[in-house]
Amino acid sequence: MDFVTQNWPQLAAYQLTLVCVGVLTGIVLVQSFLAGVLVLARGEEMSGMPLTGDHTKRGFRIMRTYGNSAENLPMLLGAVLVAVIAGASPLLVNGLVAFHVLMRIGFWYVYYTGTGKPGGGIRTLLYTFGLLANMVLVGVALVALIS
Repeated sequence: MDFVTQNWPQLAAYQLTLVCVGVLTGIVLVQSFLAGVLVLARGEEMSGMPLTGDHTKRGFRIMRTYGNSAENLPMLLGAVLVAVIAGASPLLVNGLVAFHVLMRIGFWYVYYTGTGKPGGGIRTLLYTFGLLANMVLVGVALVALIS
């Protein structure tokens, strides 16, 4: 982190955010690997085709979780980028991003283990709380941008 803070000292306040984004990106890369090796390479699902399994199958849950992550990561990255460039409150940005990442980790755990109902249960709540954190982050970023 010394390199970053020496060359871009304004980023030092967002260190937690940067770490969280790194962790989140790393986890999504691992999910991509799991989807490829544990599901596609075994022929449980076909690349580029609609999923054929259901929530009772681990391969189906792995593919759905990875797809969900691939859809949500760019939204968070965009919000983080705007918030940091606009100089939004580091306390708010760090807190919202950390909360979002914790909700995503909980979401993945629940989905991978097949815990709870396929819809409307704890997994849905974890997803929704993470999404709300990202929505608030977008609001914080836009307020900082236009202020």
